[in-house]
Amino acid sequence: MNFQDMSGTPSVLPVANFHANQDAAILRKTLKGFVCHSKELFNIICARCNWQRQEIARTFNLMYGKNLIKKLKEKLSGAADDQKQRLLLALMEPVAVYDAKQLRKAMQGLRRKSVLIEVITSRTNKQMADIRRAYGSMFKTELEFDISRKTSGYFQERSISSNSIMERETRAIGVTHWEDALQLQ
Repeated sequence: MNFQDMSGTPSVLPVANFHANQDAAILRKTLKGFVCHSKELFNIICARCNWQRQEIARTFNLMYGKNLIKKLKEKLSGAADDQKQRLLLALMEPVAVYDAKQLRKAMQGLRRKSVLIEVITSRTNKQMADIRRAYGSMFKTELEFDISRKTSGYFQERSISSNSIMERETRAIGVTHWEDALQLQ
């Protein structure tokens, strides 16, 4: 992952002297006790960028033979502050998975439609291709199909058009931006 892959999205910058094995060991120690100290979890998880969090999860699995996400869910279930639990778990999701879930919720009316606009207009072609794959894998349907089925009018037309343009641009070399993104708002 390089910094160009993060352009256009708010992000936590990668930690310079990152060592996934050290972070995994600290998380294991924190999760191992009878009482889980969420402050220690936040100190690591919130201070790492997404690809570093994914690397920590992979390393945790390799080092301890356990799924970090499942351990977090176990230890944080019934936590006094449900929002903290949801935040930590959301931060541990790969970006494409998180975006795919947010798009689905927006189309189900659980999120504002502005989420659709934000995601569809602000992601790079590669990011949208990853979101499409994640969406299809999780929900067993194509993103474009759900957009056409669950939105209407001008918004539907522009969303599908923008998404299709992006799909074609992904195959073309050197084309990296959309036009009319602001008109979607």
